[in-house]
Amino acid sequence: MRAEITVERSRSAPSPYLVGPTALMLLERLPGISEVRIEREGLTNAVLSYRWSNAGTQTAGIEAALLSQGMRLA
Repeated sequence: MRAEITVERSRSAPSPYLVGPTALMLLERLPGISEVRIEREGLTNAVLSYRWSNAGTQTAGIEAALLSQGMRLA
């Protein structure tokens, strides 16, 4: 199944780098997630899509991975 999320950089963690490539790299490292793509990207947020093997079990892992890099789900 394919899912789509919007990721944004936390205001407390400004960065000159775009959100999409960093979020893509983080998602690719999580178990059960594959085929990660950046669908749209702006200066402070990005929409990514991915496939996952265990529906409903990835949200906590995604949020933790994003928080570790100063990002969050929008």
